[in-house]
Amino acid sequence: MDALNFEMRIRLTITLLTGIVALGPVFNGLGSETFISEIVAANNKTLKDEFGETSDWVELHNPGNTAANLLGWGLSDELETPLKWTFPDVSIPPGKFLIVHASGNNIAEPGKPLHTSFRLARAGEFLGLAKPDGTFTDKYEPGFPALADNQSYGVPMMGKVEQFIPAHATFQYLVPSKTHETQDWTDPSFKETASWKSGRSGFGFQRKGTTFIDLIKTKVSTSKRVIWTRKKFTVKNQDSLGYLILRIKFDDGFIAYLNGEKIASANAANNPKYNSYATNNNNDGSFLDFDLTDHIGLLKSGGNNVLAVQAFDYRKDRNEFFLMPTLIGGRSAAIDPSSREFLTFPTPGRLNAGQSQPLPGNPIFSRESSSFSSSLSITLKPSIDGEIVRYTTNGNLPNSTSKAYTSAIRITTSTLISARCFTKDGQGGPPITHEYLQVAANARKFTSNLPVVVIENFKGGSIPSDPYKNAYMSIYEPGEDKRTSLMNSPTLGTRVGIKIRGSSTQNRAKKAFTVEARDDFGEDKDISPLGLAEESDWILYAAYNFDRALIRNALIYELSNQIGRYAVRTRFCEVFVNTNGGALSYNDYVGVYSFMEKIKRDKNRVNITRISPEDTAEPELTGGYIFKIDRADPGDSGFSAGGQSVKWLEPKEEEITSKQSGYVRSYFNTVYSNLNHPTKYADYIDPLSWVDHHMLNEFTKNPDGLRLSTYFFKDRNKRMEYGPVWDFDRTMGCDDDGRAANPVGWSGSYRFGWWSRVMGNKAFKELYAQRWGEVRGNVMTEKNIFTIIEEWEELLGEAAQRNFTKWRLVNSKTGFKTEIKQLKTWISQRLNWMDTQFDSIPSPLLSLTEGVALPGFKLGISAQSDEVYYTTDGTDPRMPNGKISSRAIRLVQAETDPFIAMGSEWTYLDTGASLNRQSWTEIEYDDTGWKSGKAELGFGDGDEATVVNRGPEPSSNYHRTIYFRKEFQIEDSTDKSLLVKLLRDDGAVVYLNGEELFRSNMKAGTIRSTSYAEKRNSSKNSKIYFRYFIELPNFKPGKNVFAVEVHRGSRSDKDLSFNFEATVLDGAGVPVPIDRTSTITVRAKSDNIWSAPSTASITISPSASLKVTELMYNPADGKTFEFIELKNTAGFPINLAGITLSGVNFAFEEGTLAPWESGLLIPNDDPDAFIAKYPNAPILGTYGGSLSNSGEELQLIDPDGQVIYSVNYSDETPWPNEASGHGSSLELATNLGNERDPANWRASLVPGGTPGDILFLSTKLSLTGGRMAIRFLALPGNTYSLHTSNDLGSGKWRKLEVNEFVTEMKVVEFVVSPHDGEGQQFYRVSTP
Repeated sequence: MDALNFEMRIRLTITLLTGIVALGPVFNGLGSETFISEIVAANNKTLKDEFGETSDWVELHNPGNTAANLLGWGLSDELETPLKWTFPDVSIPPGKFLIVHASGNNIAEPGKPLHTSFRLARAGEFLGLAKPDGTFTDKYEPGFPALADNQSYGVPMMGKVEQFIPAHATFQYLVPSKTHETQDWTDPSFKETASWKSGRSGFGFQRKGTTFIDLIKTKVSTSKRVIWTRKKFTVKNQDSLGYLILRIKFDDGFIAYLNGEKIASANAANNPKYNSYATNNNNDGSFLDFDLTDHIGLLKSGGNNVLAVQAFDYRKDRNEFFLMPTLIGGRSAAIDPSSREFLTFPTPGRLNAGQSQPLPGNPIFSRESSSFSSSLSITLKPSIDGEIVRYTTNGNLPNSTSKAYTSAIRITTSTLISARCFTKDGQGGPPITHEYLQVAANARKFTSNLPVVVIENFKGGSIPSDPYKNAYMSIYEPGEDKRTSLMNSPTLGTRVGIKIRGSSTQNRAKKAFTVEARDDFGEDKDISPLGLAEESDWILYAAYNFDRALIRNALIYELSNQIGRYAVRTRFCEVFVNTNGGALSYNDYVGVYSFMEKIKRDKNRVNITRISPEDTAEPELTGGYIFKIDRADPGDSGFSAGGQSVKWLEPKEEEITSKQSGYVRSYFNTVYSNLNHPTKYADYIDPLSWVDHHMLNEFTKNPDGLRLSTYFFKDRNKRMEYGPVWDFDRTMGCDDDGRAANPVGWSGSYRFGWWSRVMGNKAFKELYAQRWGEVRGNVMTEKNIFTIIEEWEELLGEAAQRNFTKWRLVNSKTGFKTEIKQLKTWISQRLNWMDTQFDSIPSPLLSLTEGVALPGFKLGISAQSDEVYYTTDGTDPRMPNGKISSRAIRLVQAETDPFIAMGSEWTYLDTGASLNRQSWTEIEYDDTGWKSGKAELGFGDGDEATVVNRGPEPSSNYHRTIYFRKEFQIEDSTDKSLLVKLLRDDGAVVYLNGEELFRSNMKAGTIRSTSYAEKRNSSKNSKIYFRYFIELPNFKPGKNVFAVEVHRGSRSDKDLSFNFEATVLDGAGVPVPIDRTSTITVRAKSDNIWSAPSTASITISPSASLKVTELMYNPADGKTFEFIELKNTAGFPINLAGITLSGVNFAFEEGTLAPWESGLLIPNDDPDAFIAKYPNAPILGTYGGSLSNSGEELQLIDPDGQVIYSVNYSDETPWPNEASGHGSSLELATNLGNERDPANWRASLVPGGTPGDILFLSTKLSLTGGRMAIRFLALPGNTYSLHTSNDLGSGKWRKLEVNEFVTEMKVVEFVVSPHDGEGQQFYRVSTP
């Protein structure tokens, strides 16, 4: 329903919603006070907030006769915190309703939509409404029940329902033509002509899928797109009606008229014609309700009423067309706020529906989705006695006429079983589907270290490029043995629509696919595959002939995300696709793929505001749009503005209104006219996003980047941003496309379109240079990039062999490693070349950028420069005029003298001889016959210290290459980096101990003595020292040699120059003591060039070692068993007095936590019950209230008010789902990682968690041998050791035995021999 554009329904997103009727008296003791009338805790379509999101919601009702002012009142999901979220100055008029979005966005401003600071737990939790004094006037205690998607719970308000027009009632209908265009067919007095026919509602057709197949009672030709329907009906006692509701099921749009007056519409043009299309698609196959209570006055008592409905199909989805309207009404019921029930349907902001009928249960399968070899027997049964299970095995949705289950289902081939429970009157429950995959003998022993994706379409034939074909997708993941097997159960299974993707790559043998996850009704379904954020649209990307390293796309997407610019997230996997029926065999294996996100608007992807066709005025008109520069989709034409051809991505081209198109064109024209303005350009574009996008495309030398496969967007009231980056298979020295072969030089798209104009903007170029320096200091270091590559090389090594056995593009055993090596070589050369294009220095690397540390902390600073300045007061070490600030401190250890200074003496060969076949770069090469002299060495400029032989006239005969060597000694090369400053005119290649370090202005490939430089130096560049930083140079203890070959620029070039400086830097960083809470700003400097600043915000506190290491926030057996585990992660005790914990509002008055010791905070509900369950748990105190089941922020605050720890956990992906009411706790994986990162938390492997890290010990002493056995229950994820002491007071312990890392819960036994135990009294078992 995200795409629906409802004239009435969707406009219920305002905060204050008008009530429907003056309600009857209230019959409980609450009198006329405001109460919680309705809640939806799993909303995804009943109501949208002003951000276009379907957050959960709470409805309040004022049943009194005067307005109810809520200033200072509170809503809370915690019994002990009545005023957790408080209302602003807002009133509910008498008899009216107020909607509060339970989104967690914490908005409480008068006149704006209200949003609580918490969210509702769909599994059920406490909810209360309190007065300003904290007294609850209404509360759901112990909590509201678990709610299904879009299910509402609250106080019934509608009386007995009367069906004025039931489902499948008989209507008069007409498929109109132009001759009918002038007919006033909605008027109640209209007389139907002979062209009108009679038929039961359920009008339409279904070409594919099963959503409406059982509901269609009157078929409409598949060529039709509009139908007119009329129904006469009778109303008795119209004046006594309390509510009137149009319940309608439709695909894709409609307009409804009551007695000639328009009363409701969805996805319809304002002035439709007889042949109009719907304005949008409706993928929701359920009934939708439209409140017509305000239109009761249109009714006439008696039988002279007419409901007329015009239905429209959507141009882009002609697979189905459907209309079934019903009309219900009745009197309002007496309201009892203490009576709460599941309601028939949600009614935000209006009279609640009546109590719903019990829904049918779920079918129970004897075995869930799994694999088998020859045959399998599946049994089914209803979860509620008396219900009938009906099922299908052909992929269709079971309906009331499907086969009833009577006996075991025998399966002998891959089969999809869908089953539903039905009541005796034919009401169906939710469908459940499981896949049973037959695996052939040659695939049963297949295993992988990667996840495996299986696409099975049950002999559905080859997959097309369009439209989507139905299939089933199963994902298998590594088990406890770290291996994936097809004979294990899948971790995810879902129906999907699948089609081949790609424009220029569709015809290659290894196909890439677009995958759309679907539910059993054929509608989009959000899934969370392989730990990725929930969505329905995915891509299976197939690296093939261009990218034989298999990782080019994933690498750039990862780097983009690391620099803070969203790109699609990826997971490597192996894929099987079976389209020809039969058992899944190894013949269906199609290789290594990247499972990745599809670019689209989503809170976890391109997070921009949704825009609808109704948004035609500012500020709504200003966003959000997603555009692309690429080939047009079928049927689209795009537009041109600001000198650039652009295509629409979201909204789709056919959904864009003329006003929206006009706004965008005007905006683009304004952007273009200001791109070269030094300041105004930043009013219209986000310059840093443009820099990042261009930089990543140019780093890869992407030949298609910027002119194709390019995305950008504009959010509401924001500037235009480039991204996400996309499509890098033809980059970085790839195969079969030579445009990116040479790591030197810009791509052919460097100045394409808008870039030509903005690249002429000096301010933009300066930002570009500074940004390059910033990212070169962290994300874009060779070390970081190579770490990613090497990790993936190891991960993919095994699977790559299978991939290249299937697709014989390289040697299956060695080719992948060769491709990875070539990729790394290209990247190294590219980074070095790009460094020469900017007057920039990489930003320094800091060991910590934000966090809490103990007194005595030392911040590590590592920089690619010998001149580094920092401040500790938050000021900039660089003055606005470029000078050094008086507050700046020079990093003393960075004041390192070069071990090879400029002007040093070098040996050189200037005879013009070729050394192509000699090992002249090696340490042991004999250069005794070479000349020697001090730098600067060269000829032709007149400033040389040593003039070398240039060769005979004319200049075309001058020596093209001069060779230089320099020996030096180095003793300790551990953790050393190398900084080189090179003067070269025109190009040079530098070697260290026989290995090439870098090239400067030289082409890729083999360099010979006859080679010229890439290009001639300008006069300016002839005097520049180019900087090169090598993180881990291959120094040798003792003697080392630099070798440099310098090349002229061309035949007519008459000069050559060389000078060189080398400095060793501490690669591990220089420690700087930080003795108080500070903001540290660090910059590197070289001559007049500064790096971008690096900053660190560090809180210094004696309590810094106190961490929350485990949370049981949603215990399966009730709130009583919540706990918060605190741990002292330091080797000395912590004084707890004065430390507070927000979230549950706990404060320590006293206490100490010993080194490495853990303790618990637990609820004050029933401590005895908690202790009975965890008898040895060390309890530090009890708190009032409870942890939020849906997530909240917890903070530890030291006695000085400093936040020393903060975590904002959640029950949503990417946080572990197993910790949300499924028995596990939430455990911090390592206290060395970031506690705010969900990836640093895991669900406990032990049910109930491990509160306090308690070890359950027992001892046994052998009287005969004098041996003692100490046994304990070891918990997974820990390493245990045994220590002994004869004096507790000394604090000295001796380690006796270490047990290896424990991967599963088991009993471990340590045995102490008489020798080891002699004289020892005390023993301890500990984990590090």
